[in-house]
Amino acid sequence: MKNLFVLLASYFMIVASVNAQSKPGTAKHYIFPQVALLNGDHSVSGQVQLTAGIQKKAWMFGFGTAIDYYKIRTVPVFVDLRYAFGKSSNYFSYVNLGTNIVWALESQYTAHYVIGIPSKDKFNNGLYTDIGIGYAFRGEKKTRLLISIGYSIKKISSNYQEAVYREFPPYIIEYRDRKLDYTLNRLVLRLGVRL
Repeated sequence: MKNLFVLLASYFMIVASVNAQSKPGTAKHYIFPQVALLNGDHSVSGQVQLTAGIQKKAWMFGFGTAIDYYKIRTVPVFVDLRYAFGKSSNYFSYVNLGTNIVWALESQYTAHYVIGIPSKDKFNNGLYTDIGIGYAFRGEKKTRLLISIGYSIKKISSNYQEAVYREFPPYIIEYRDRKLDYTLNRLVLRLGVRL
């Protein structure tokens, strides 16, 4: 996990330094720090996201990561594809596709007891998708305020072992492996800036 953060931080710093040195007429580089509110059937939660990439005409392609606190904390790592349109290219649509790396809080584990000994869930990574539209308000120089609305799906799963006590002869304990699949559908309201 630490190596992943170092790799992504290095990528964002390279994009920022190249962006500062880019010449007019060439592909532009961008960095989008953003915050989001996520709302689904669980509760309203938050997300902090950082995306960086290059822009060629109306198309933008980049990579991003986030910390997503909805139901179970995860770190989505994804590819970001955007298209700017409208008279001044202020409107945009976006698609994010990647994976969720589970980074659950201690309170998000469920304790299951096997012969009086607690065992915790074992979470598995899953798919992350996000699609939406937005508007970029013009600001000073290259900085723009971004607002977008979208729909996101976060998938993860957990495995645990369950003890089943029989109430009839033979009075034995059976152990069964259980798996829970989470498909978390959320509406996303995101606010950020383009640097």
